[in-house]
Amino acid sequence: MISLVQVQAKEGELLYFRRSWKLAVMLWRASRGTAIRRELILKNFFTIGICSVMECCNIKGLKECATVKYVIAVDGGGTKTVGVLADEAGAELANAEVGASNAHAMPLNVVKKNLSSLISQLTSATGIKQHQVAGICLGLAGIDRQADKVLISNIVAEFLPSAKILAINDSVIALMGGCLKPYGIIVIAGTGSIAYGINKQGDDARAGGWGHILGDEGSGYAIGLMALRAICRAHDGRGVKTDLKELMLKALTLNAPEDLIGWVKEIDGDKATIGGLAPLVFQAFEQGDKVAKEILDEESYELALTADAVRRKLFSPDDRSFDIVVGGSSLRKSQSYLDLFRSQIGKLVPGVNVLLPKEEPVVGAKIHILNNLQDEHSVRPGR
Repeated sequence: MISLVQVQAKEGELLYFRRSWKLAVMLWRASRGTAIRRELILKNFFTIGICSVMECCNIKGLKECATVKYVIAVDGGGTKTVGVLADEAGAELANAEVGASNAHAMPLNVVKKNLSSLISQLTSATGIKQHQVAGICLGLAGIDRQADKVLISNIVAEFLPSAKILAINDSVIALMGGCLKPYGIIVIAGTGSIAYGINKQGDDARAGGWGHILGDEGSGYAIGLMALRAICRAHDGRGVKTDLKELMLKALTLNAPEDLIGWVKEIDGDKATIGGLAPLVFQAFEQGDKVAKEILDEESYELALTADAVRRKLFSPDDRSFDIVVGGSSLRKSQSYLDLFRSQIGKLVPGVNVLLPKEEPVVGAKIHILNNLQDEHSVRPGR
């Protein structure tokens, strides 16, 4: 039974803390013959069941117990990686951003360097030591197979050897942050694309996420690539003229469509760079360009098909109790594209709500690691 216990020190000062009777006895024994210089309040077990000290003390033998533990949450994709460091109560103490962390789209040494930099920035900003990080959750694009999870976990273990490491697909943390409830569907369309869902029974399913060679329909990359191809087709006379030509050439500081060949070689076909062209397609669409509309109609339909594939795996045909949450810059930063996606979902699955996330994916990563640690270490009433 967790109770409020008052421990009488030699000088008569009081140490207040919430803890089990077993821990109370341990603290009592550790405090014998010592002076408590300041009143100390230890917070109740909130997440991982370890002592959280709010003020300093000098009780000998109590140093390790009176240490706050922290968690790191990471949301990584093909363009950028963001992270937060939080205490055991979930309060965010620092945040940072680095480059891409998709091991299937970037060289492994680049991914390692970015993750190392992210962790270093977070710990340096707060003065937190590595051994104080109890756990880290990394929701990364491209983390699908067990081998991927082991690979990332081994990399992170070099920087945080004593932390519990959870490496999962970024769709999982996006759903947790987006729905703030244990079931639903998340559709991510950033540089790449994927749909992931969980039903009320805890079953999960996914569709898409095949990468830019085999899939990524509806993503920023797919939209950008379709636009580049449309420009080439129009220049040849095989396609309809489009305002995308002028928009793209100006943005890339090129003189003619033929210059696109050298540009693609220069960027080595980089997925993120091509995906970064999607906003120009959104702009052309809003200006009434017919080709841009055809591209976005097709890609938004592909995204809707991906979401519906997940729905059919997890929910009954008449079930409309779940939400579809959207993630990724392509859907979240273009109202026009989001509206097209909503319209396509409305045709395939009438009555389902399509929502913007309630919280960012990195918050979902934080919730995931805290819950995981709580399941392992929390002290429950009656124990």
